[in-house]
Amino acid sequence: MRFLLNICFVATVAAIGPTLAQDAMEGEASIPAIEATAPLSEVPTPPGRVGGLSLRSGNVGLRASSQTGWTDAEVNQPVFTGGAIRTDPRARAEIRIGANTIDLSSGTEIEIASLTDQFTQIALSRGRIDLRLRQIDRGETVEIDVPQGGIWLLGAGTYDIDAGGSDQPPRVAVFEGAARLVGAGGADTPIEGGQMAVLTGSDEAAATIEPAAPDEFVEWSRRRDYDETRLAALYYVSPYVTGFAELDAAGIWKISAEYGPVWFPTQSEEWTPYRFGHWSWMAPWGWTWIDDQPWGFAPSHYGRWALIEEHWAWVPGGFVAHPLYAPAVVAFIGTPGVGLSSQEGAAVAWFPLAPGEAYWPSYTRDVNYVRSLNLGNVRDVEAIGMQADGEPPLEVFNGDFANRQLASVIPRSVFINGRPVAPARVTLPAQRLQNAPVLMGSPQIAPASAQPVARAAPTTAPVSRVAVRLSQKVGAKPVRTASLQPHGHGQPVIIRGAHLHAPSYAGQPRGRQLIVLNLAHSPHGGAGKAKRR
Repeated sequence: MRFLLNICFVATVAAIGPTLAQDAMEGEASIPAIEATAPLSEVPTPPGRVGGLSLRSGNVGLRASSQTGWTDAEVNQPVFTGGAIRTDPRARAEIRIGANTIDLSSGTEIEIASLTDQFTQIALSRGRIDLRLRQIDRGETVEIDVPQGGIWLLGAGTYDIDAGGSDQPPRVAVFEGAARLVGAGGADTPIEGGQMAVLTGSDEAAATIEPAAPDEFVEWSRRRDYDETRLAALYYVSPYVTGFAELDAAGIWKISAEYGPVWFPTQSEEWTPYRFGHWSWMAPWGWTWIDDQPWGFAPSHYGRWALIEEHWAWVPGGFVAHPLYAPAVVAFIGTPGVGLSSQEGAAVAWFPLAPGEAYWPSYTRDVNYVRSLNLGNVRDVEAIGMQADGEPPLEVFNGDFANRQLASVIPRSVFINGRPVAPARVTLPAQRLQNAPVLMGSPQIAPASAQPVARAAPTTAPVSRVAVRLSQKVGAKPVRTASLQPHGHGQPVIIRGAHLHAPSYAGQPRGRQLIVLNLAHSPHGGAGKAKRR
């Protein structure tokens, strides 16, 4: 390494080399070219309340809010504002939103128009749904819209709503609870428990009242009900945690002297969190974990995981009335946009966060949102703060993570294509996992269907330069945040200095220092070690 004017040194880094994690130690970066089309400051706060698909019988389709096409729905797939679900003529489905359940009959299509703590609005364009409302707070509104009008569900209860068709009129049955039907023409009809309103006419949408009688679909829905008064989970978690109802039958609750209430899944010794399932790209969060187990929703998106006496335990943390959903409570390790190198090629690695470890999403820099995400799992959320540049503090990345050595590692191609994780696992030396940089919330890698992260480089590799300021610290000197603008039309890349260190022999910084990073873009996706000079 040579010095420039006694206060500068030059480092050459292979920008997309998979072994860069061993040599350059880059931290998490917010890379617009990979994960966002707009700066993070312009991204609205993502939904905090999210449901999940808990049952799929037959062909069920899902349309995410940011997409126009339908895809095959999966169990444990998140359902949130703007999303739509439909069932084929011989299919049925079930959605759980906290303690509430929505069953979809065959030939049904719904759209989640709104899903917040205060307002749930569902548009039923065709078909039939059964709703079991167990949790509805004071001031919370639940509205179901059909083409002929709107139905307000006025309290906890059991409701059956049919949008009607050419052979039958729309119907609203209230088995328990109370509802109000407001027709498109202004007719306002109250519906009490045990009653069914049948809409007649077209524009005025007048309704007649009949006794409510269950049929095969209603009985099928009731068979899938559960008695919340018999669940231990509700002693430890909020009813707003989607997926809590599946935990009691799939594991054991215990009280830990260190963590409080913990839940042990009844799985084999080889089982590890975030290993049996796959990754899926979902806006606005990005990479989202889809667990294989029917009980996997709650432990994947809330709380933390701890290894207690050689057994994995889910730690829900302190009680939070309205916890926020997270796409996967993990940290990734490797080079941003690249991952790690392995004998199988480029790889992606991650590990579950432990109790007390803060989760820092890559999709927002709203500090109040980040604090809310960590409520109940971090002792003092008020201590969570951003640096002046809007980035998380460096000590977050340099912390001692309890589960780091238990990371799951798979080839990058498996990760970006959403293939099953467990059969594709690869093994890396423990030292590699320990030394690789931590990327909070996201590996900064695009899905296979998106614009490629790395493009073929021209014959002469373009070189970009970036000025980086060193901090005043003894020993290895962590570099603060840097940004660079690649030549051509590439998007700017932000390099955080949490894992980019000047060697100890570079001397102590005096005032402002300059590091010149010559980034060589490899045409082969980055092969070979970073050169030093």
